[in-house]
Amino acid sequence: MVSRNGVQTSLARRVVATGLCAALYTVVGIATFLGVFTPVVGVVRFWPSVFVPAVFSMLFGPLTGGMGAAIGIFLSDLYVFYTTGQTNPLLSLIAGVPSNFLGFYIIGRIGRSRANWNGLKTIIPLMFLAIAAFGPLLYFEYMVSMEMVENGTGWVSIFLLILGIIVLTLGLAASRIRKDYLNYYVGGTLGLLTGAAWIGLGIWFYSQLFGLPLSGVRADLALAFYFFLWVFGTEIPFILVVPPVLDLMYKAYPFLKPAR
Repeated sequence: MVSRNGVQTSLARRVVATGLCAALYTVVGIATFLGVFTPVVGVVRFWPSVFVPAVFSMLFGPLTGGMGAAIGIFLSDLYVFYTTGQTNPLLSLIAGVPSNFLGFYIIGRIGRSRANWNGLKTIIPLMFLAIAAFGPLLYFEYMVSMEMVENGTGWVSIFLLILGIIVLTLGLAASRIRKDYLNYYVGGTLGLLTGAAWIGLGIWFYSQLFGLPLSGVRADLALAFYFFLWVFGTEIPFILVVPPVLDLMYKAYPFLKPAR
């Protein structure tokens, strides 16, 4: 039923969309943890779940994407907690939930805005894109230097270097070719930057109080920084592939496209 000014219909749509976003994020997250959707190369595991709330943030607004991601990561973390103990609800509430909410709220807020990000304002996000592209490689090399990975995994460094070049190339090309989505790319970069930084610092903070799950050790700030690079770099590829999906959704449902 449509109420005055369509408020009731709009609110109901956002509530349903938030629930659907959370459900899809949870399912894809659990499947990713089980190795269904993504390859596991040495210590490498990508996180395609970010694709889901990024789409919902652009279609239904920042609160929908942020809340859906926050609920979804908490539910998927509960599954991991009860099956492996690699995380727990408190750690999820400190690191995972707020980082996901902030990251995807920023994506939707900037991506749907009317701000003009042409010119010099794009330089900083593109610099962050370069960091994201090669962050996983730096993280892996750090793990090697700390002898936290097995011998004979040097080929992983080559794989991550090639992946970094591909991600950087795609990101730069997208910012040039798809200028109609420049706001989204800026929002995606800054949103992931914020979320990954919160995760790194959140895990560090939790470990100072309780120790890391399973091992009980306290993480140092260096590990928190490299973990930030890892999260940032392994999630950015799935942010870059969102615009083609948005094209299809905007064509099928034009009313979802934000006004410019």
